[in-house]
Amino acid sequence: MSVGDMVGQMFVVSVGGTQPDYYIEMLVRERNIGGVILFGYNMKSEEQVESLTGSLQKLSMQTEPAVPLFVAVDQEGGSVASAPWIAPQPAAAEVGSRGDPSEAHDIAATMGRQLLRAGINTDFAPVVDTGFGAAIGNRSYGEDPELVARMGVAAVEGFEEVGIISAAKHFPNHGPATSDSHVSLPIIRHDARTLRSYDLPPFEAVVEAGVPMAMVGHLVYPAIDPHNPASLSRDAISMLRRDLGFDGVVVTDDLAMAGAKGTGAPAEAAVEAVGAGADLLVLSSPPQEQADAYDAVVDAVESGEIPISRIQNSVERL
Repeated sequence: MSVGDMVGQMFVVSVGGTQPDYYIEMLVRERNIGGVILFGYNMKSEEQVESLTGSLQKLSMQTEPAVPLFVAVDQEGGSVASAPWIAPQPAAAEVGSRGDPSEAHDIAATMGRQLLRAGINTDFAPVVDTGFGAAIGNRSYGEDPELVARMGVAAVEGFEEVGIISAAKHFPNHGPATSDSHVSLPIIRHDARTLRSYDLPPFEAVVEAGVPMAMVGHLVYPAIDPHNPASLSRDAISMLRRDLGFDGVVVTDDLAMAGAKGTGAPAEAAVEAVGAGADLLVLSSPPQEQADAYDAVVDAVESGEIPISRIQNSVERL
């Protein structure tokens, strides 16, 4: 692949409507994007989504180098459930309160089967954050990291059993946050001991269970990196790789969120995330900002700011 083709594989972008439009077709044809993320406004019925995903996959396979797309959603159960044909499932907190990992497994498998029917192959789930803090609430299985670990592993295994790519989130742990990374940048002042005993165990467990993707969150842990959110931090991603032994795909939370881009453009965050070691960048910004972010990463590689080996390693994992 060319540099442009490889960089394109590292982007998962939003789509404008319920059918492919000019902009998404251009991103597939001219920038070889790696995937799309669908939200509630993209999904009206199973049949409509099957048509949308089928059209996009066909276009991607007709475009050299003919790589299938990740088609992703955030389908967690509870209130975070935007695919209208999926049978309603309880929130993670309710499942965690019953303490039965087989329930978490079965919910993931059920959602996964129903997603696959419409051509969705990737679910940015499960949440393996410990705690019910801002932006998480009942999306977490609980406040006991050992319970969250058991439930998270069961969910990962349920997704894997039916052929869905899962992504454990939001590393290192969004559960203790007192602010929402959609609109601000949370800072979690846990010391190294708390980080090891409270925040990381669920992620260690799902890594050991073979989770294919891990999503890094837009939150600052000064014990890891006092300056950068985990999603843009070489130290945080190195911890995930080196200390936890994760060799799968590191995916960012949405770079359109304030926790990643602050008051700037997503293009800068995209370059920082790739430089830090992220493999896959989620971006739901308007089409021009998606194109600008892609162009910024290509420029950074061609200028030598980002080594081409950094890109090659990500594409191999993808």
